[in-house]
Amino acid sequence: MKIRVARKAAGAYQHGNLREALVQAGLKLLAEGGVERLSLRAAAQLAGVSHAAPYRHFRDKEALVAAIAEQGFRLLTASMRTELERSDAANVSQRLEAIGFGYVHFALTHPAYLQVIFGGVLTIADPPPELEAAGREAFATLREVVATGIDAGELRAGDADEVSLACWSLVHGLSTLMINGAIPKPTTRAAQRAWSTSLLRMLDEGIRAPAARR
Repeated sequence: MKIRVARKAAGAYQHGNLREALVQAGLKLLAEGGVERLSLRAAAQLAGVSHAAPYRHFRDKEALVAAIAEQGFRLLTASMRTELERSDAANVSQRLEAIGFGYVHFALTHPAYLQVIFGGVLTIADPPPELEAAGREAFATLREVVATGIDAGELRAGDADEVSLACWSLVHGLSTLMINGAIPKPTTRAAQRAWSTSLLRMLDEGIRAPAARR
């Protein structure tokens, strides 16, 4: 993933979209050098603005990281929902496969966002409500399908949160192994889909209600 940071145009009085530029600058700094490299001053330099300019949008470095995480969650949700809509499937197993592929595709396309969201980068004690809402929305996208399957008898009876966590853990683990080079990283969407679908079908054997198994 190549992260592009929009710089303020030469001679311009203001940056066209400073907040977004700072988010991308922060993401780039985190991806290339970790938390140690990130600072509002460094982000401002990448965006081509004064060192004081970021404080119009972020009170400190942690606030910038929170904004990056929020955007990451929203992109993850959008990826899962896009694949869910494309699948146009009524079958719960196929809908879960679509969501799983959406997760894996997001992770491989935006590994820096995944690291910020789940890699221990975000250490803020009191996350802003926008970030918490974005995280809940991502999980709810999966949980809604799982809960529907349990209620319809397509998935075995159980706690929807626990079943959703099992699904989430599987695709997250797969994504992390690929990103870290522990297993070969698929280079095409078709290969990404094949990997995620294969593993989710194995999980499906355990969570589907016996009468609904294929």
